[in-house]
Amino acid sequence: MQRILTRSLIILTIMGALCSIPASGQGMFDSKPTKSKTHTLAKLPAKIAFIRDKNIWLLPADGSPEKEWVHMENIAGRIGWHPDGKRIVYARMGEYSYTLPDGGGGRHRIYDIFSSNIDSTRANAWWWVTNNHGSSAPEWSNDGKYILYVNDRNANQVDAELPDYQIEYRTFDGTEIHALTRKSAKPRESQGIQPTWSPDRSRVAFVYLKDKTPVGIVIEPASGIVRSEAELEQAAKGISNAYGPQWSPDGQWISYVNSQDDDNGIYLVSPDGKTRKRIFAKTDTVTPHRAPVSWSPDSKWLAFSSADGYVYMIDRDGKNLTKLTSGGNDYFPSFSTK
Repeated sequence: MQRILTRSLIILTIMGALCSIPASGQGMFDSKPTKSKTHTLAKLPAKIAFIRDKNIWLLPADGSPEKEWVHMENIAGRIGWHPDGKRIVYARMGEYSYTLPDGGGGRHRIYDIFSSNIDSTRANAWWWVTNNHGSSAPEWSNDGKYILYVNDRNANQVDAELPDYQIEYRTFDGTEIHALTRKSAKPRESQGIQPTWSPDRSRVAFVYLKDKTPVGIVIEPASGIVRSEAELEQAAKGISNAYGPQWSPDGQWISYVNSQDDDNGIYLVSPDGKTRKRIFAKTDTVTPHRAPVSWSPDSKWLAFSSADGYVYMIDRDGKNLTKLTSGGNDYFPSFSTK
């Protein structure tokens, strides 16, 4: 029997590859962001949180050097900011192993979502948002009422053979939990990863999965999936080879990274799917990491990580590419909402 280890193939598309290298400091200068070959940067539109060596680091908006925010050594995937700019949500990774009576067994990674005040640097100063061991990739709604995330409903089962990635959202205290599933859907139907809210919280864009394989981006009402599996698959093929959708704060665009090795560029697509443009093509030195690209609060700038572990910023016209960090193991940048 194929054990639960098979889940790791898809979940890695959410988490990305995280390696360990020594961290170092960074200088700044005070002009507008411009293309630079050095590890220096102007003041930012807003502070940026990012993951280095499975810990959360910050790039302050005032141009101060990058600094480690808190040391946890198991942060994984996207970081979400509360609209007040004072709190964040993030996933932490653990591991579960088991041995069967007949001598078989296995192990797999598990995830839960946590939250912290950004002005706290105490490692134990956090709230446990989910406790199902399958939740990751959190994003707060613009009104601060709900947290959107993906939940592998089979993660907490010892002998589950396959993952069941479902999009859910909940209130911070867990008094409301909603599943973005299709009515009468069977287990492992309507699967999706990497969800993102529309600014008004009426819709959710996510990567639709078919037989554990990402097909493309679909957009469904936040009240629940209305299309059939066949319709979802057909819609996803219209925006195929796409990872990490992220809705712009002004609602005009959804950014994503192309998953094809010969492209791997950063794209923008209008929510109606009628307009699509590539704003950044990979170069000999910069290949985007296949993960969500974060928008600045004014929707004019995007932050992304490269495959070799640096954070960059670019404007939405694809100009003014700037390297922001000097770590070499930096992933999942996230602009603060303020």
